Amino acid sequence: MGAAYGTVLGGIATLAMLMLGLLTLGAGVAQGQPLPARSYAEPGAPPLPTAQGPELPLTLPEAVYLGLRQNPAVRNAYLQRVLDKFNLRVAESLFSPKGNIVASISADRTGPGLNGNARLTPTVQLLTPLGTAINFGWDVGQRAQRQSGDGLLAGNSALTLTVIQPLLKGAGYDVATAPLRQARLEERYNQLRLKSTVADTVTEIVRAYHQFIQARQQIALARGALSRARELEATNQALIRAGRMAEAELVQAQATTVNQELALLQAENAFDAARLHLLALLGLDLNTRIAPADRLTAEPVRVELETVCALAFDNRPDYLAQLIAIEAARIGLDVAKNQRLWDLTLNAGVNVPGSGRTGWRSTERLPNTKTDLRAGVQLNIPINDPAIERQEVQATIGLRQGEVQLEQLRAQVDRQVRDGVRGLDAAWRRYTLSRRARELAERTLEAETIRLRAGRSSNFQVVSFQDQLRVAENAELAALVGYLDALVALDQQLGTTLDTWRIQLNDGPPNGGGP
Repeated sequence: MGAAYGTVLGGIATLAMLMLGLLTLGAGVAQGQPLPARSYAEPGAPPLPTAQGPELPLTLPEAVYLGLRQNPAVRNAYLQRVLDKFNLRVAESLFSPKGNIVASISADRTGPGLNGNARLTPTVQLLTPLGTAINFGWDVGQRAQRQSGDGLLAGNSALTLTVIQPLLKGAGYDVATAPLRQARLEERYNQLRLKSTVADTVTEIVRAYHQFIQARQQIALARGALSRARELEATNQALIRAGRMAEAELVQAQATTVNQELALLQAENAFDAARLHLLALLGLDLNTRIAPADRLTAEPVRVELETVCALAFDNRPDYLAQLIAIEAARIGLDVAKNQRLWDLTLNAGVNVPGSGRTGWRSTERLPNTKTDLRAGVQLNIPINDPAIERQEVQATIGLRQGEVQLEQLRAQVDRQVRDGVRGLDAAWRRYTLSRRARELAERTLEAETIRLRAGRSSNFQVVSFQDQLRVAENAELAALVGYLDALVALDQQLGTTLDTWRIQLNDGPPNGGGP
């Protein structure tokens, strides 16, 4: 029995030595690992990043109009409009005369001979709204040849006029003007895109400014809470000196003070983050020190559902853009139907040739030369080509899909407007209730503080009511910002953001005429 007991003790001792060796080995490995060394780190406590310079007050209207001038998204949108207007200008020139001048000169030497040729060919093309293509050209040339001391000059000149009129495929005002009408619809869509970009930017700036003010007021609330915590700590110390409170109860008040100091630090960091976000939207230097010059205030707004729904359908850029897409799809369908017709074309031409010693002399003789006339009709009938019909099928399906999307968008707009109106009403009621809750929390804390000084309450009760007041103050502030943001969101859902802020887009018609 004793031998067995000794064997067990020996095994336990061996196991203990093994575990101790493993722990020692692990400690040695840990000590051998290098500590992280950051190249940017400096010894000492990190300094708080603060912007330098005087603090500039900034109102909400100033922020909005400053953002319209400096915001990168708005600036890019206006730059894009320059290209859009030029594209429309190109489309508007569809039925304008277009000219072209081709000039060439050449010389060659073959044996004793020397040859030279010069040619000038100006042409003018014109497309009419009926699909008629008119081409007018003047071809004048001069040839010079020198051989064995003899020279030869010969010139030629010719006027040509060609008229091509489609009678079925490609004929008619609707088909010929389809590219121009499509370009004008595209211009209307581009204008809506600019309006949407500016409205979205204004909405983002207003919300960022609300967050900026909210962060600033949260600092004031945190300082107020810290001041109350320090007053409680001072009251505790006075009660301890008077022998009416145990010194151990002071710890709770001191802990509350430290927590409120931490909350103040967090509020200051949140304010700096909100400042940087707003400066980025305004396109300003991030080192600029700005401070909100406005205070958050709110008044109840009465909204008629039928009125705002009508406003949304008249102003929403996405809804209006879908209407434009359907109109463009109808034009595309008309063109696709026309492309299925036979290609019947009437051709007519006039040619007035002339010759002489020089090209200019040949041109002078043109009125006395014989005029060549030609006319004809060309018919092209496609047979068993389903690709032609496919274009019409695609255009028809695209139009039907656009109409379905319009119905879905109409229902979506109606639902969003209803949600926005209901959310606005709920946000106002939430704000009024939170304001009442904050007033009651203030009165409760004031009464409990009086009871504590009279020795009829405890630190726990006062700290609890202080926490409740802090929560109520932040809830009221959040509810106020939520109501203001709900107003901004409703403006965006109605497409009336620019009207609310009285913003006129600097987007005049392009040079050469507007749509």
